[in-house]
Amino acid sequence: MRIWAVALLLCTCMLTTWAQQSDNYRSYLRDKTVKIEQTNLPIVFITTNRQTIQRDNYILAKMKIIHNGDGQLNYGDTIAHRGQTIDYEGYIALKYRGNSSFSSSDKKPFAFRTLESNVLPDYGGNKLKVKILGMAKDNKWGFIAPWCDETMIRDVLSFELGRPWFEWVPSARMCEVILDGTYYGVYALCERVSKGKHRLNLNDPGSDNGDMTGDYHVSVDHGYDPYYTSKHHPWQSLDGSRESRFTIKYEYEDPADDEFWEMPAGTQDALHAEIDKMEDSFKAANWLDHTNGYRKYVDDLSFIDYMLATELSMNIDGYRLSTHLYKRSDTRWQTEGIDPRWKTTLWDFNIAWGNANYYAGERTDQWQLMLNINYSQDDCPVPFYWYKMMMDEDYVSDLKDRWQAYRQNNHSDQRLMATVDSLTNLLKAEGATERNERAWGIYDRSNIWPIPFYAKNYDQAVDYLKNWIQQRLKFMDKNLLPPRVIETEPISIASGWNADVVAESSPVSNYSSATIDASNRVFYSQLLKEEGGLPLNRRITSGNESVNYVLSSYVNPNALCLRENGESGTLTFSTPVATSELFVLGTSGNGASEISIDLNYADGETVHMGSYGIRDWSVRNPQGDEAVTALGNIRRDNDTFSSDNHYCLFDFSIPVDESRLLASVTFTSTNTAYGSIMALSRIKTTTTDIEQLQPSTFAEQPTEVYSIGGIRQQGAQQKGVNIIRYSDGTVRKVVRR
Repeated sequence: MRIWAVALLLCTCMLTTWAQQSDNYRSYLRDKTVKIEQTNLPIVFITTNRQTIQRDNYILAKMKIIHNGDGQLNYGDTIAHRGQTIDYEGYIALKYRGNSSFSSSDKKPFAFRTLESNVLPDYGGNKLKVKILGMAKDNKWGFIAPWCDETMIRDVLSFELGRPWFEWVPSARMCEVILDGTYYGVYALCERVSKGKHRLNLNDPGSDNGDMTGDYHVSVDHGYDPYYTSKHHPWQSLDGSRESRFTIKYEYEDPADDEFWEMPAGTQDALHAEIDKMEDSFKAANWLDHTNGYRKYVDDLSFIDYMLATELSMNIDGYRLSTHLYKRSDTRWQTEGIDPRWKTTLWDFNIAWGNANYYAGERTDQWQLMLNINYSQDDCPVPFYWYKMMMDEDYVSDLKDRWQAYRQNNHSDQRLMATVDSLTNLLKAEGATERNERAWGIYDRSNIWPIPFYAKNYDQAVDYLKNWIQQRLKFMDKNLLPPRVIETEPISIASGWNADVVAESSPVSNYSSATIDASNRVFYSQLLKEEGGLPLNRRITSGNESVNYVLSSYVNPNALCLRENGESGTLTFSTPVATSELFVLGTSGNGASEISIDLNYADGETVHMGSYGIRDWSVRNPQGDEAVTALGNIRRDNDTFSSDNHYCLFDFSIPVDESRLLASVTFTSTNTAYGSIMALSRIKTTTTDIEQLQPSTFAEQPTEVYSIGGIRQQGAQQKGVNIIRYSDGTVRKVVRR
C-alpha cells in the first residue's frame, strides 16, 4: 500500500497544470447512483484514488475486468458474487484521448497502457503486453466513449464491416465502465491503431538491415502535434485545375514525434522521403503504369477499401482527418514477402453513418470525396491523390468490382442489417442501454454536437441508423453497380398539392399560382408551346432509372411547394400502398433544396427518413442522373419564354417497409430554396406476377438474375423473390423456396 501511495503522489506532483475537471467529469452525469446488478457485457472497474485524469499525461491507475464468458452474466456486486472470472487485473497508465470526441462530449474517451508494475514508464516502469477480452496481446488500448452516437455502435460497426477486407482493423468489445465507484456507462474497449506485432506489425525504422525505407505509420489530421507538411496542395476540382491554399498535414504515429531521438540518425527525414515518393508518383508522367506508377508506392486495393468504407458511412472526417497510413520497409519485402507499399486502416466513425449536421453528413446522396469542392473553406481538405486515382479508369473499374464483391458478402442488405441488430441487441439484452441513458440522459437533450436527428429512445436511434444505411446502399449501388431492373407504378395523390406551377395557357398569371424560383418562372405544358413543354398526357418516364410518374392535372394544383425553412406539407395517397421503395419527382429553384422526409404508415406510426437534396433546376451540363432535361419555363408576369431549354426535373428514392401499408409522406424544407415536389411512384410489390419456379414454366432461358432490390446476382437464383430477364426480353418475378 505504501508503494502504491508513493507512486500516486509522485504522479500527481508531476502532472501538467492544464485545466481539467477535478472530479473526472462526474458532475456531468445526470444520475450518479446508477448500479449494475447484472449485465451480459464485461464490467470494467477503474480506480484512480480520486486523481484528476489528464489529457496530455498519463496517471497511474488500477483496472479490473469481470467477464464470465460470452453469453454469461456478469455481476456488479463482486462481494455477493465471488468467484467471477477476472479477465484482467493490474496497473495501467491512464489519460483522456480524442479531439472533438473529448472537447464536445460529456462522456470522455480514454487511452491506457497496461503496465508491469505500479510505476509509470516515465519513471522507469515497464509496459506489459496482455490479452484483453480475447483481443491479441499488446500494451496500447483505448476506450471509445459513445456520446453523440445515440446507437453507441457506429465505430464498432465500421470495424466489423471492414474486417474481412483490410489487412488489419481494430477489434473492440462493448463493456460498461465504473470509475472510482461511479457508473460511467457503455464504452467500447478497443485496440489502438499502433505498430504492435498483432496490429500493424511494424518494426522500428532501421532495424531491417539498416533499411530506412520503413516501417512507418502516419495519420492525415489537423496537425495539432508536430507534423510533416505535404509538398502538394489539395485540389478543389476533379481534374486538378484548381488548387486549395491549404495544406495536408501528416502527424507522426509510429515512430511518434518524441521517439525520433532514440531512432537512427535521419529517421525523420527518411520518413518524409517516403511520403514524398508516394505523393510524387501521382504527379509523374508514368503515374498510370501498373509497375512503376503510383501503384509501386500505394496498395490500390487497400485504398479502394478505405474509400468504400468512407463513402458508405459518409464519414465527413474521411480522407482528411484520423486517416491512418502505414508501410513496411523494402527489406521486409525481400526477406519476408511483406508488401512495402502504403496501406490504410480504419479509425474514428462516431460522426459517420448519417450522424453529422454539417458538410452534408446526414445526406445519403453525396460523395464525401467532393468535400474540397463543396466546402472549399475547410482548412483540413482531402489530399489530392484521392482525386487523382478517380482519373484512373482501371482504379474506378476495380472500385466497382470491389463494391459488387462487398454487396455479395457481408455488405448485403440482409447481412449488414444483421450486423447492426447483433450489436444493438447485445447492448439491449440486459439493460446496458437503459443504464447508460439513466446516467447521461441522452434522449432528453437537444444540444449535442453534431447530431442531425434526435431520437426519443434507443430503438428510434437504431431505426434512424438502419433507414439511413438502406438509403446510402441504394446511392452506392446506383453509382457503382450495373443498372438495375425495376417495375414501377405511379401513386395517385388524394390531397396535399398546394400550388399550380404548370401553365397550360396564357396569360400565365391566370393559369398558375406559384413559381419555381424567385424570378417569377413556371413550367408550361406542350399545349402552350411544344418545345420545352411538359407532356400533354402528364406521363413522365425518368431518364434516371426509367421510373414511371404521372403529373397532377395542369388545371389544378400540381405541386407541393416549400419555400421557407421549416415549411411542411403532406401528400396523402388515394389508397395506402405497399412497396419496398418510394420514388419522388421534383425540382428546386434559387439553389438546391434540402428536404426532410417522414413516412406515415397506415398503422399510425411515422418514421423519420432523414434529409434529401433536390438540385437547382437550371442545368447547362447534365450529369446523366436527371429525371427530365431540356425543359423550358415562362414568366408569370409578362409571359416571356426562357431563351433556351436547360431546366430539369430530378428524382430520388426512399426505402419503405414493404410489410406495412404506406398512407402518406410529409416533406419539410430545411433551407430557403424553392423546393417543388411534383409526383410520386413506387416499386410494384403485388404478388399476382410472382410465379413458382418450375423447370418447364418458361420456354425461354434466363439470361440475367436480379434481387428484389435490383442488384444483379452472380449465378443461380437466391432464396426468396428474384427478378429474371429471359432471352426473349421478358422480365418476370420468380420466387424460389
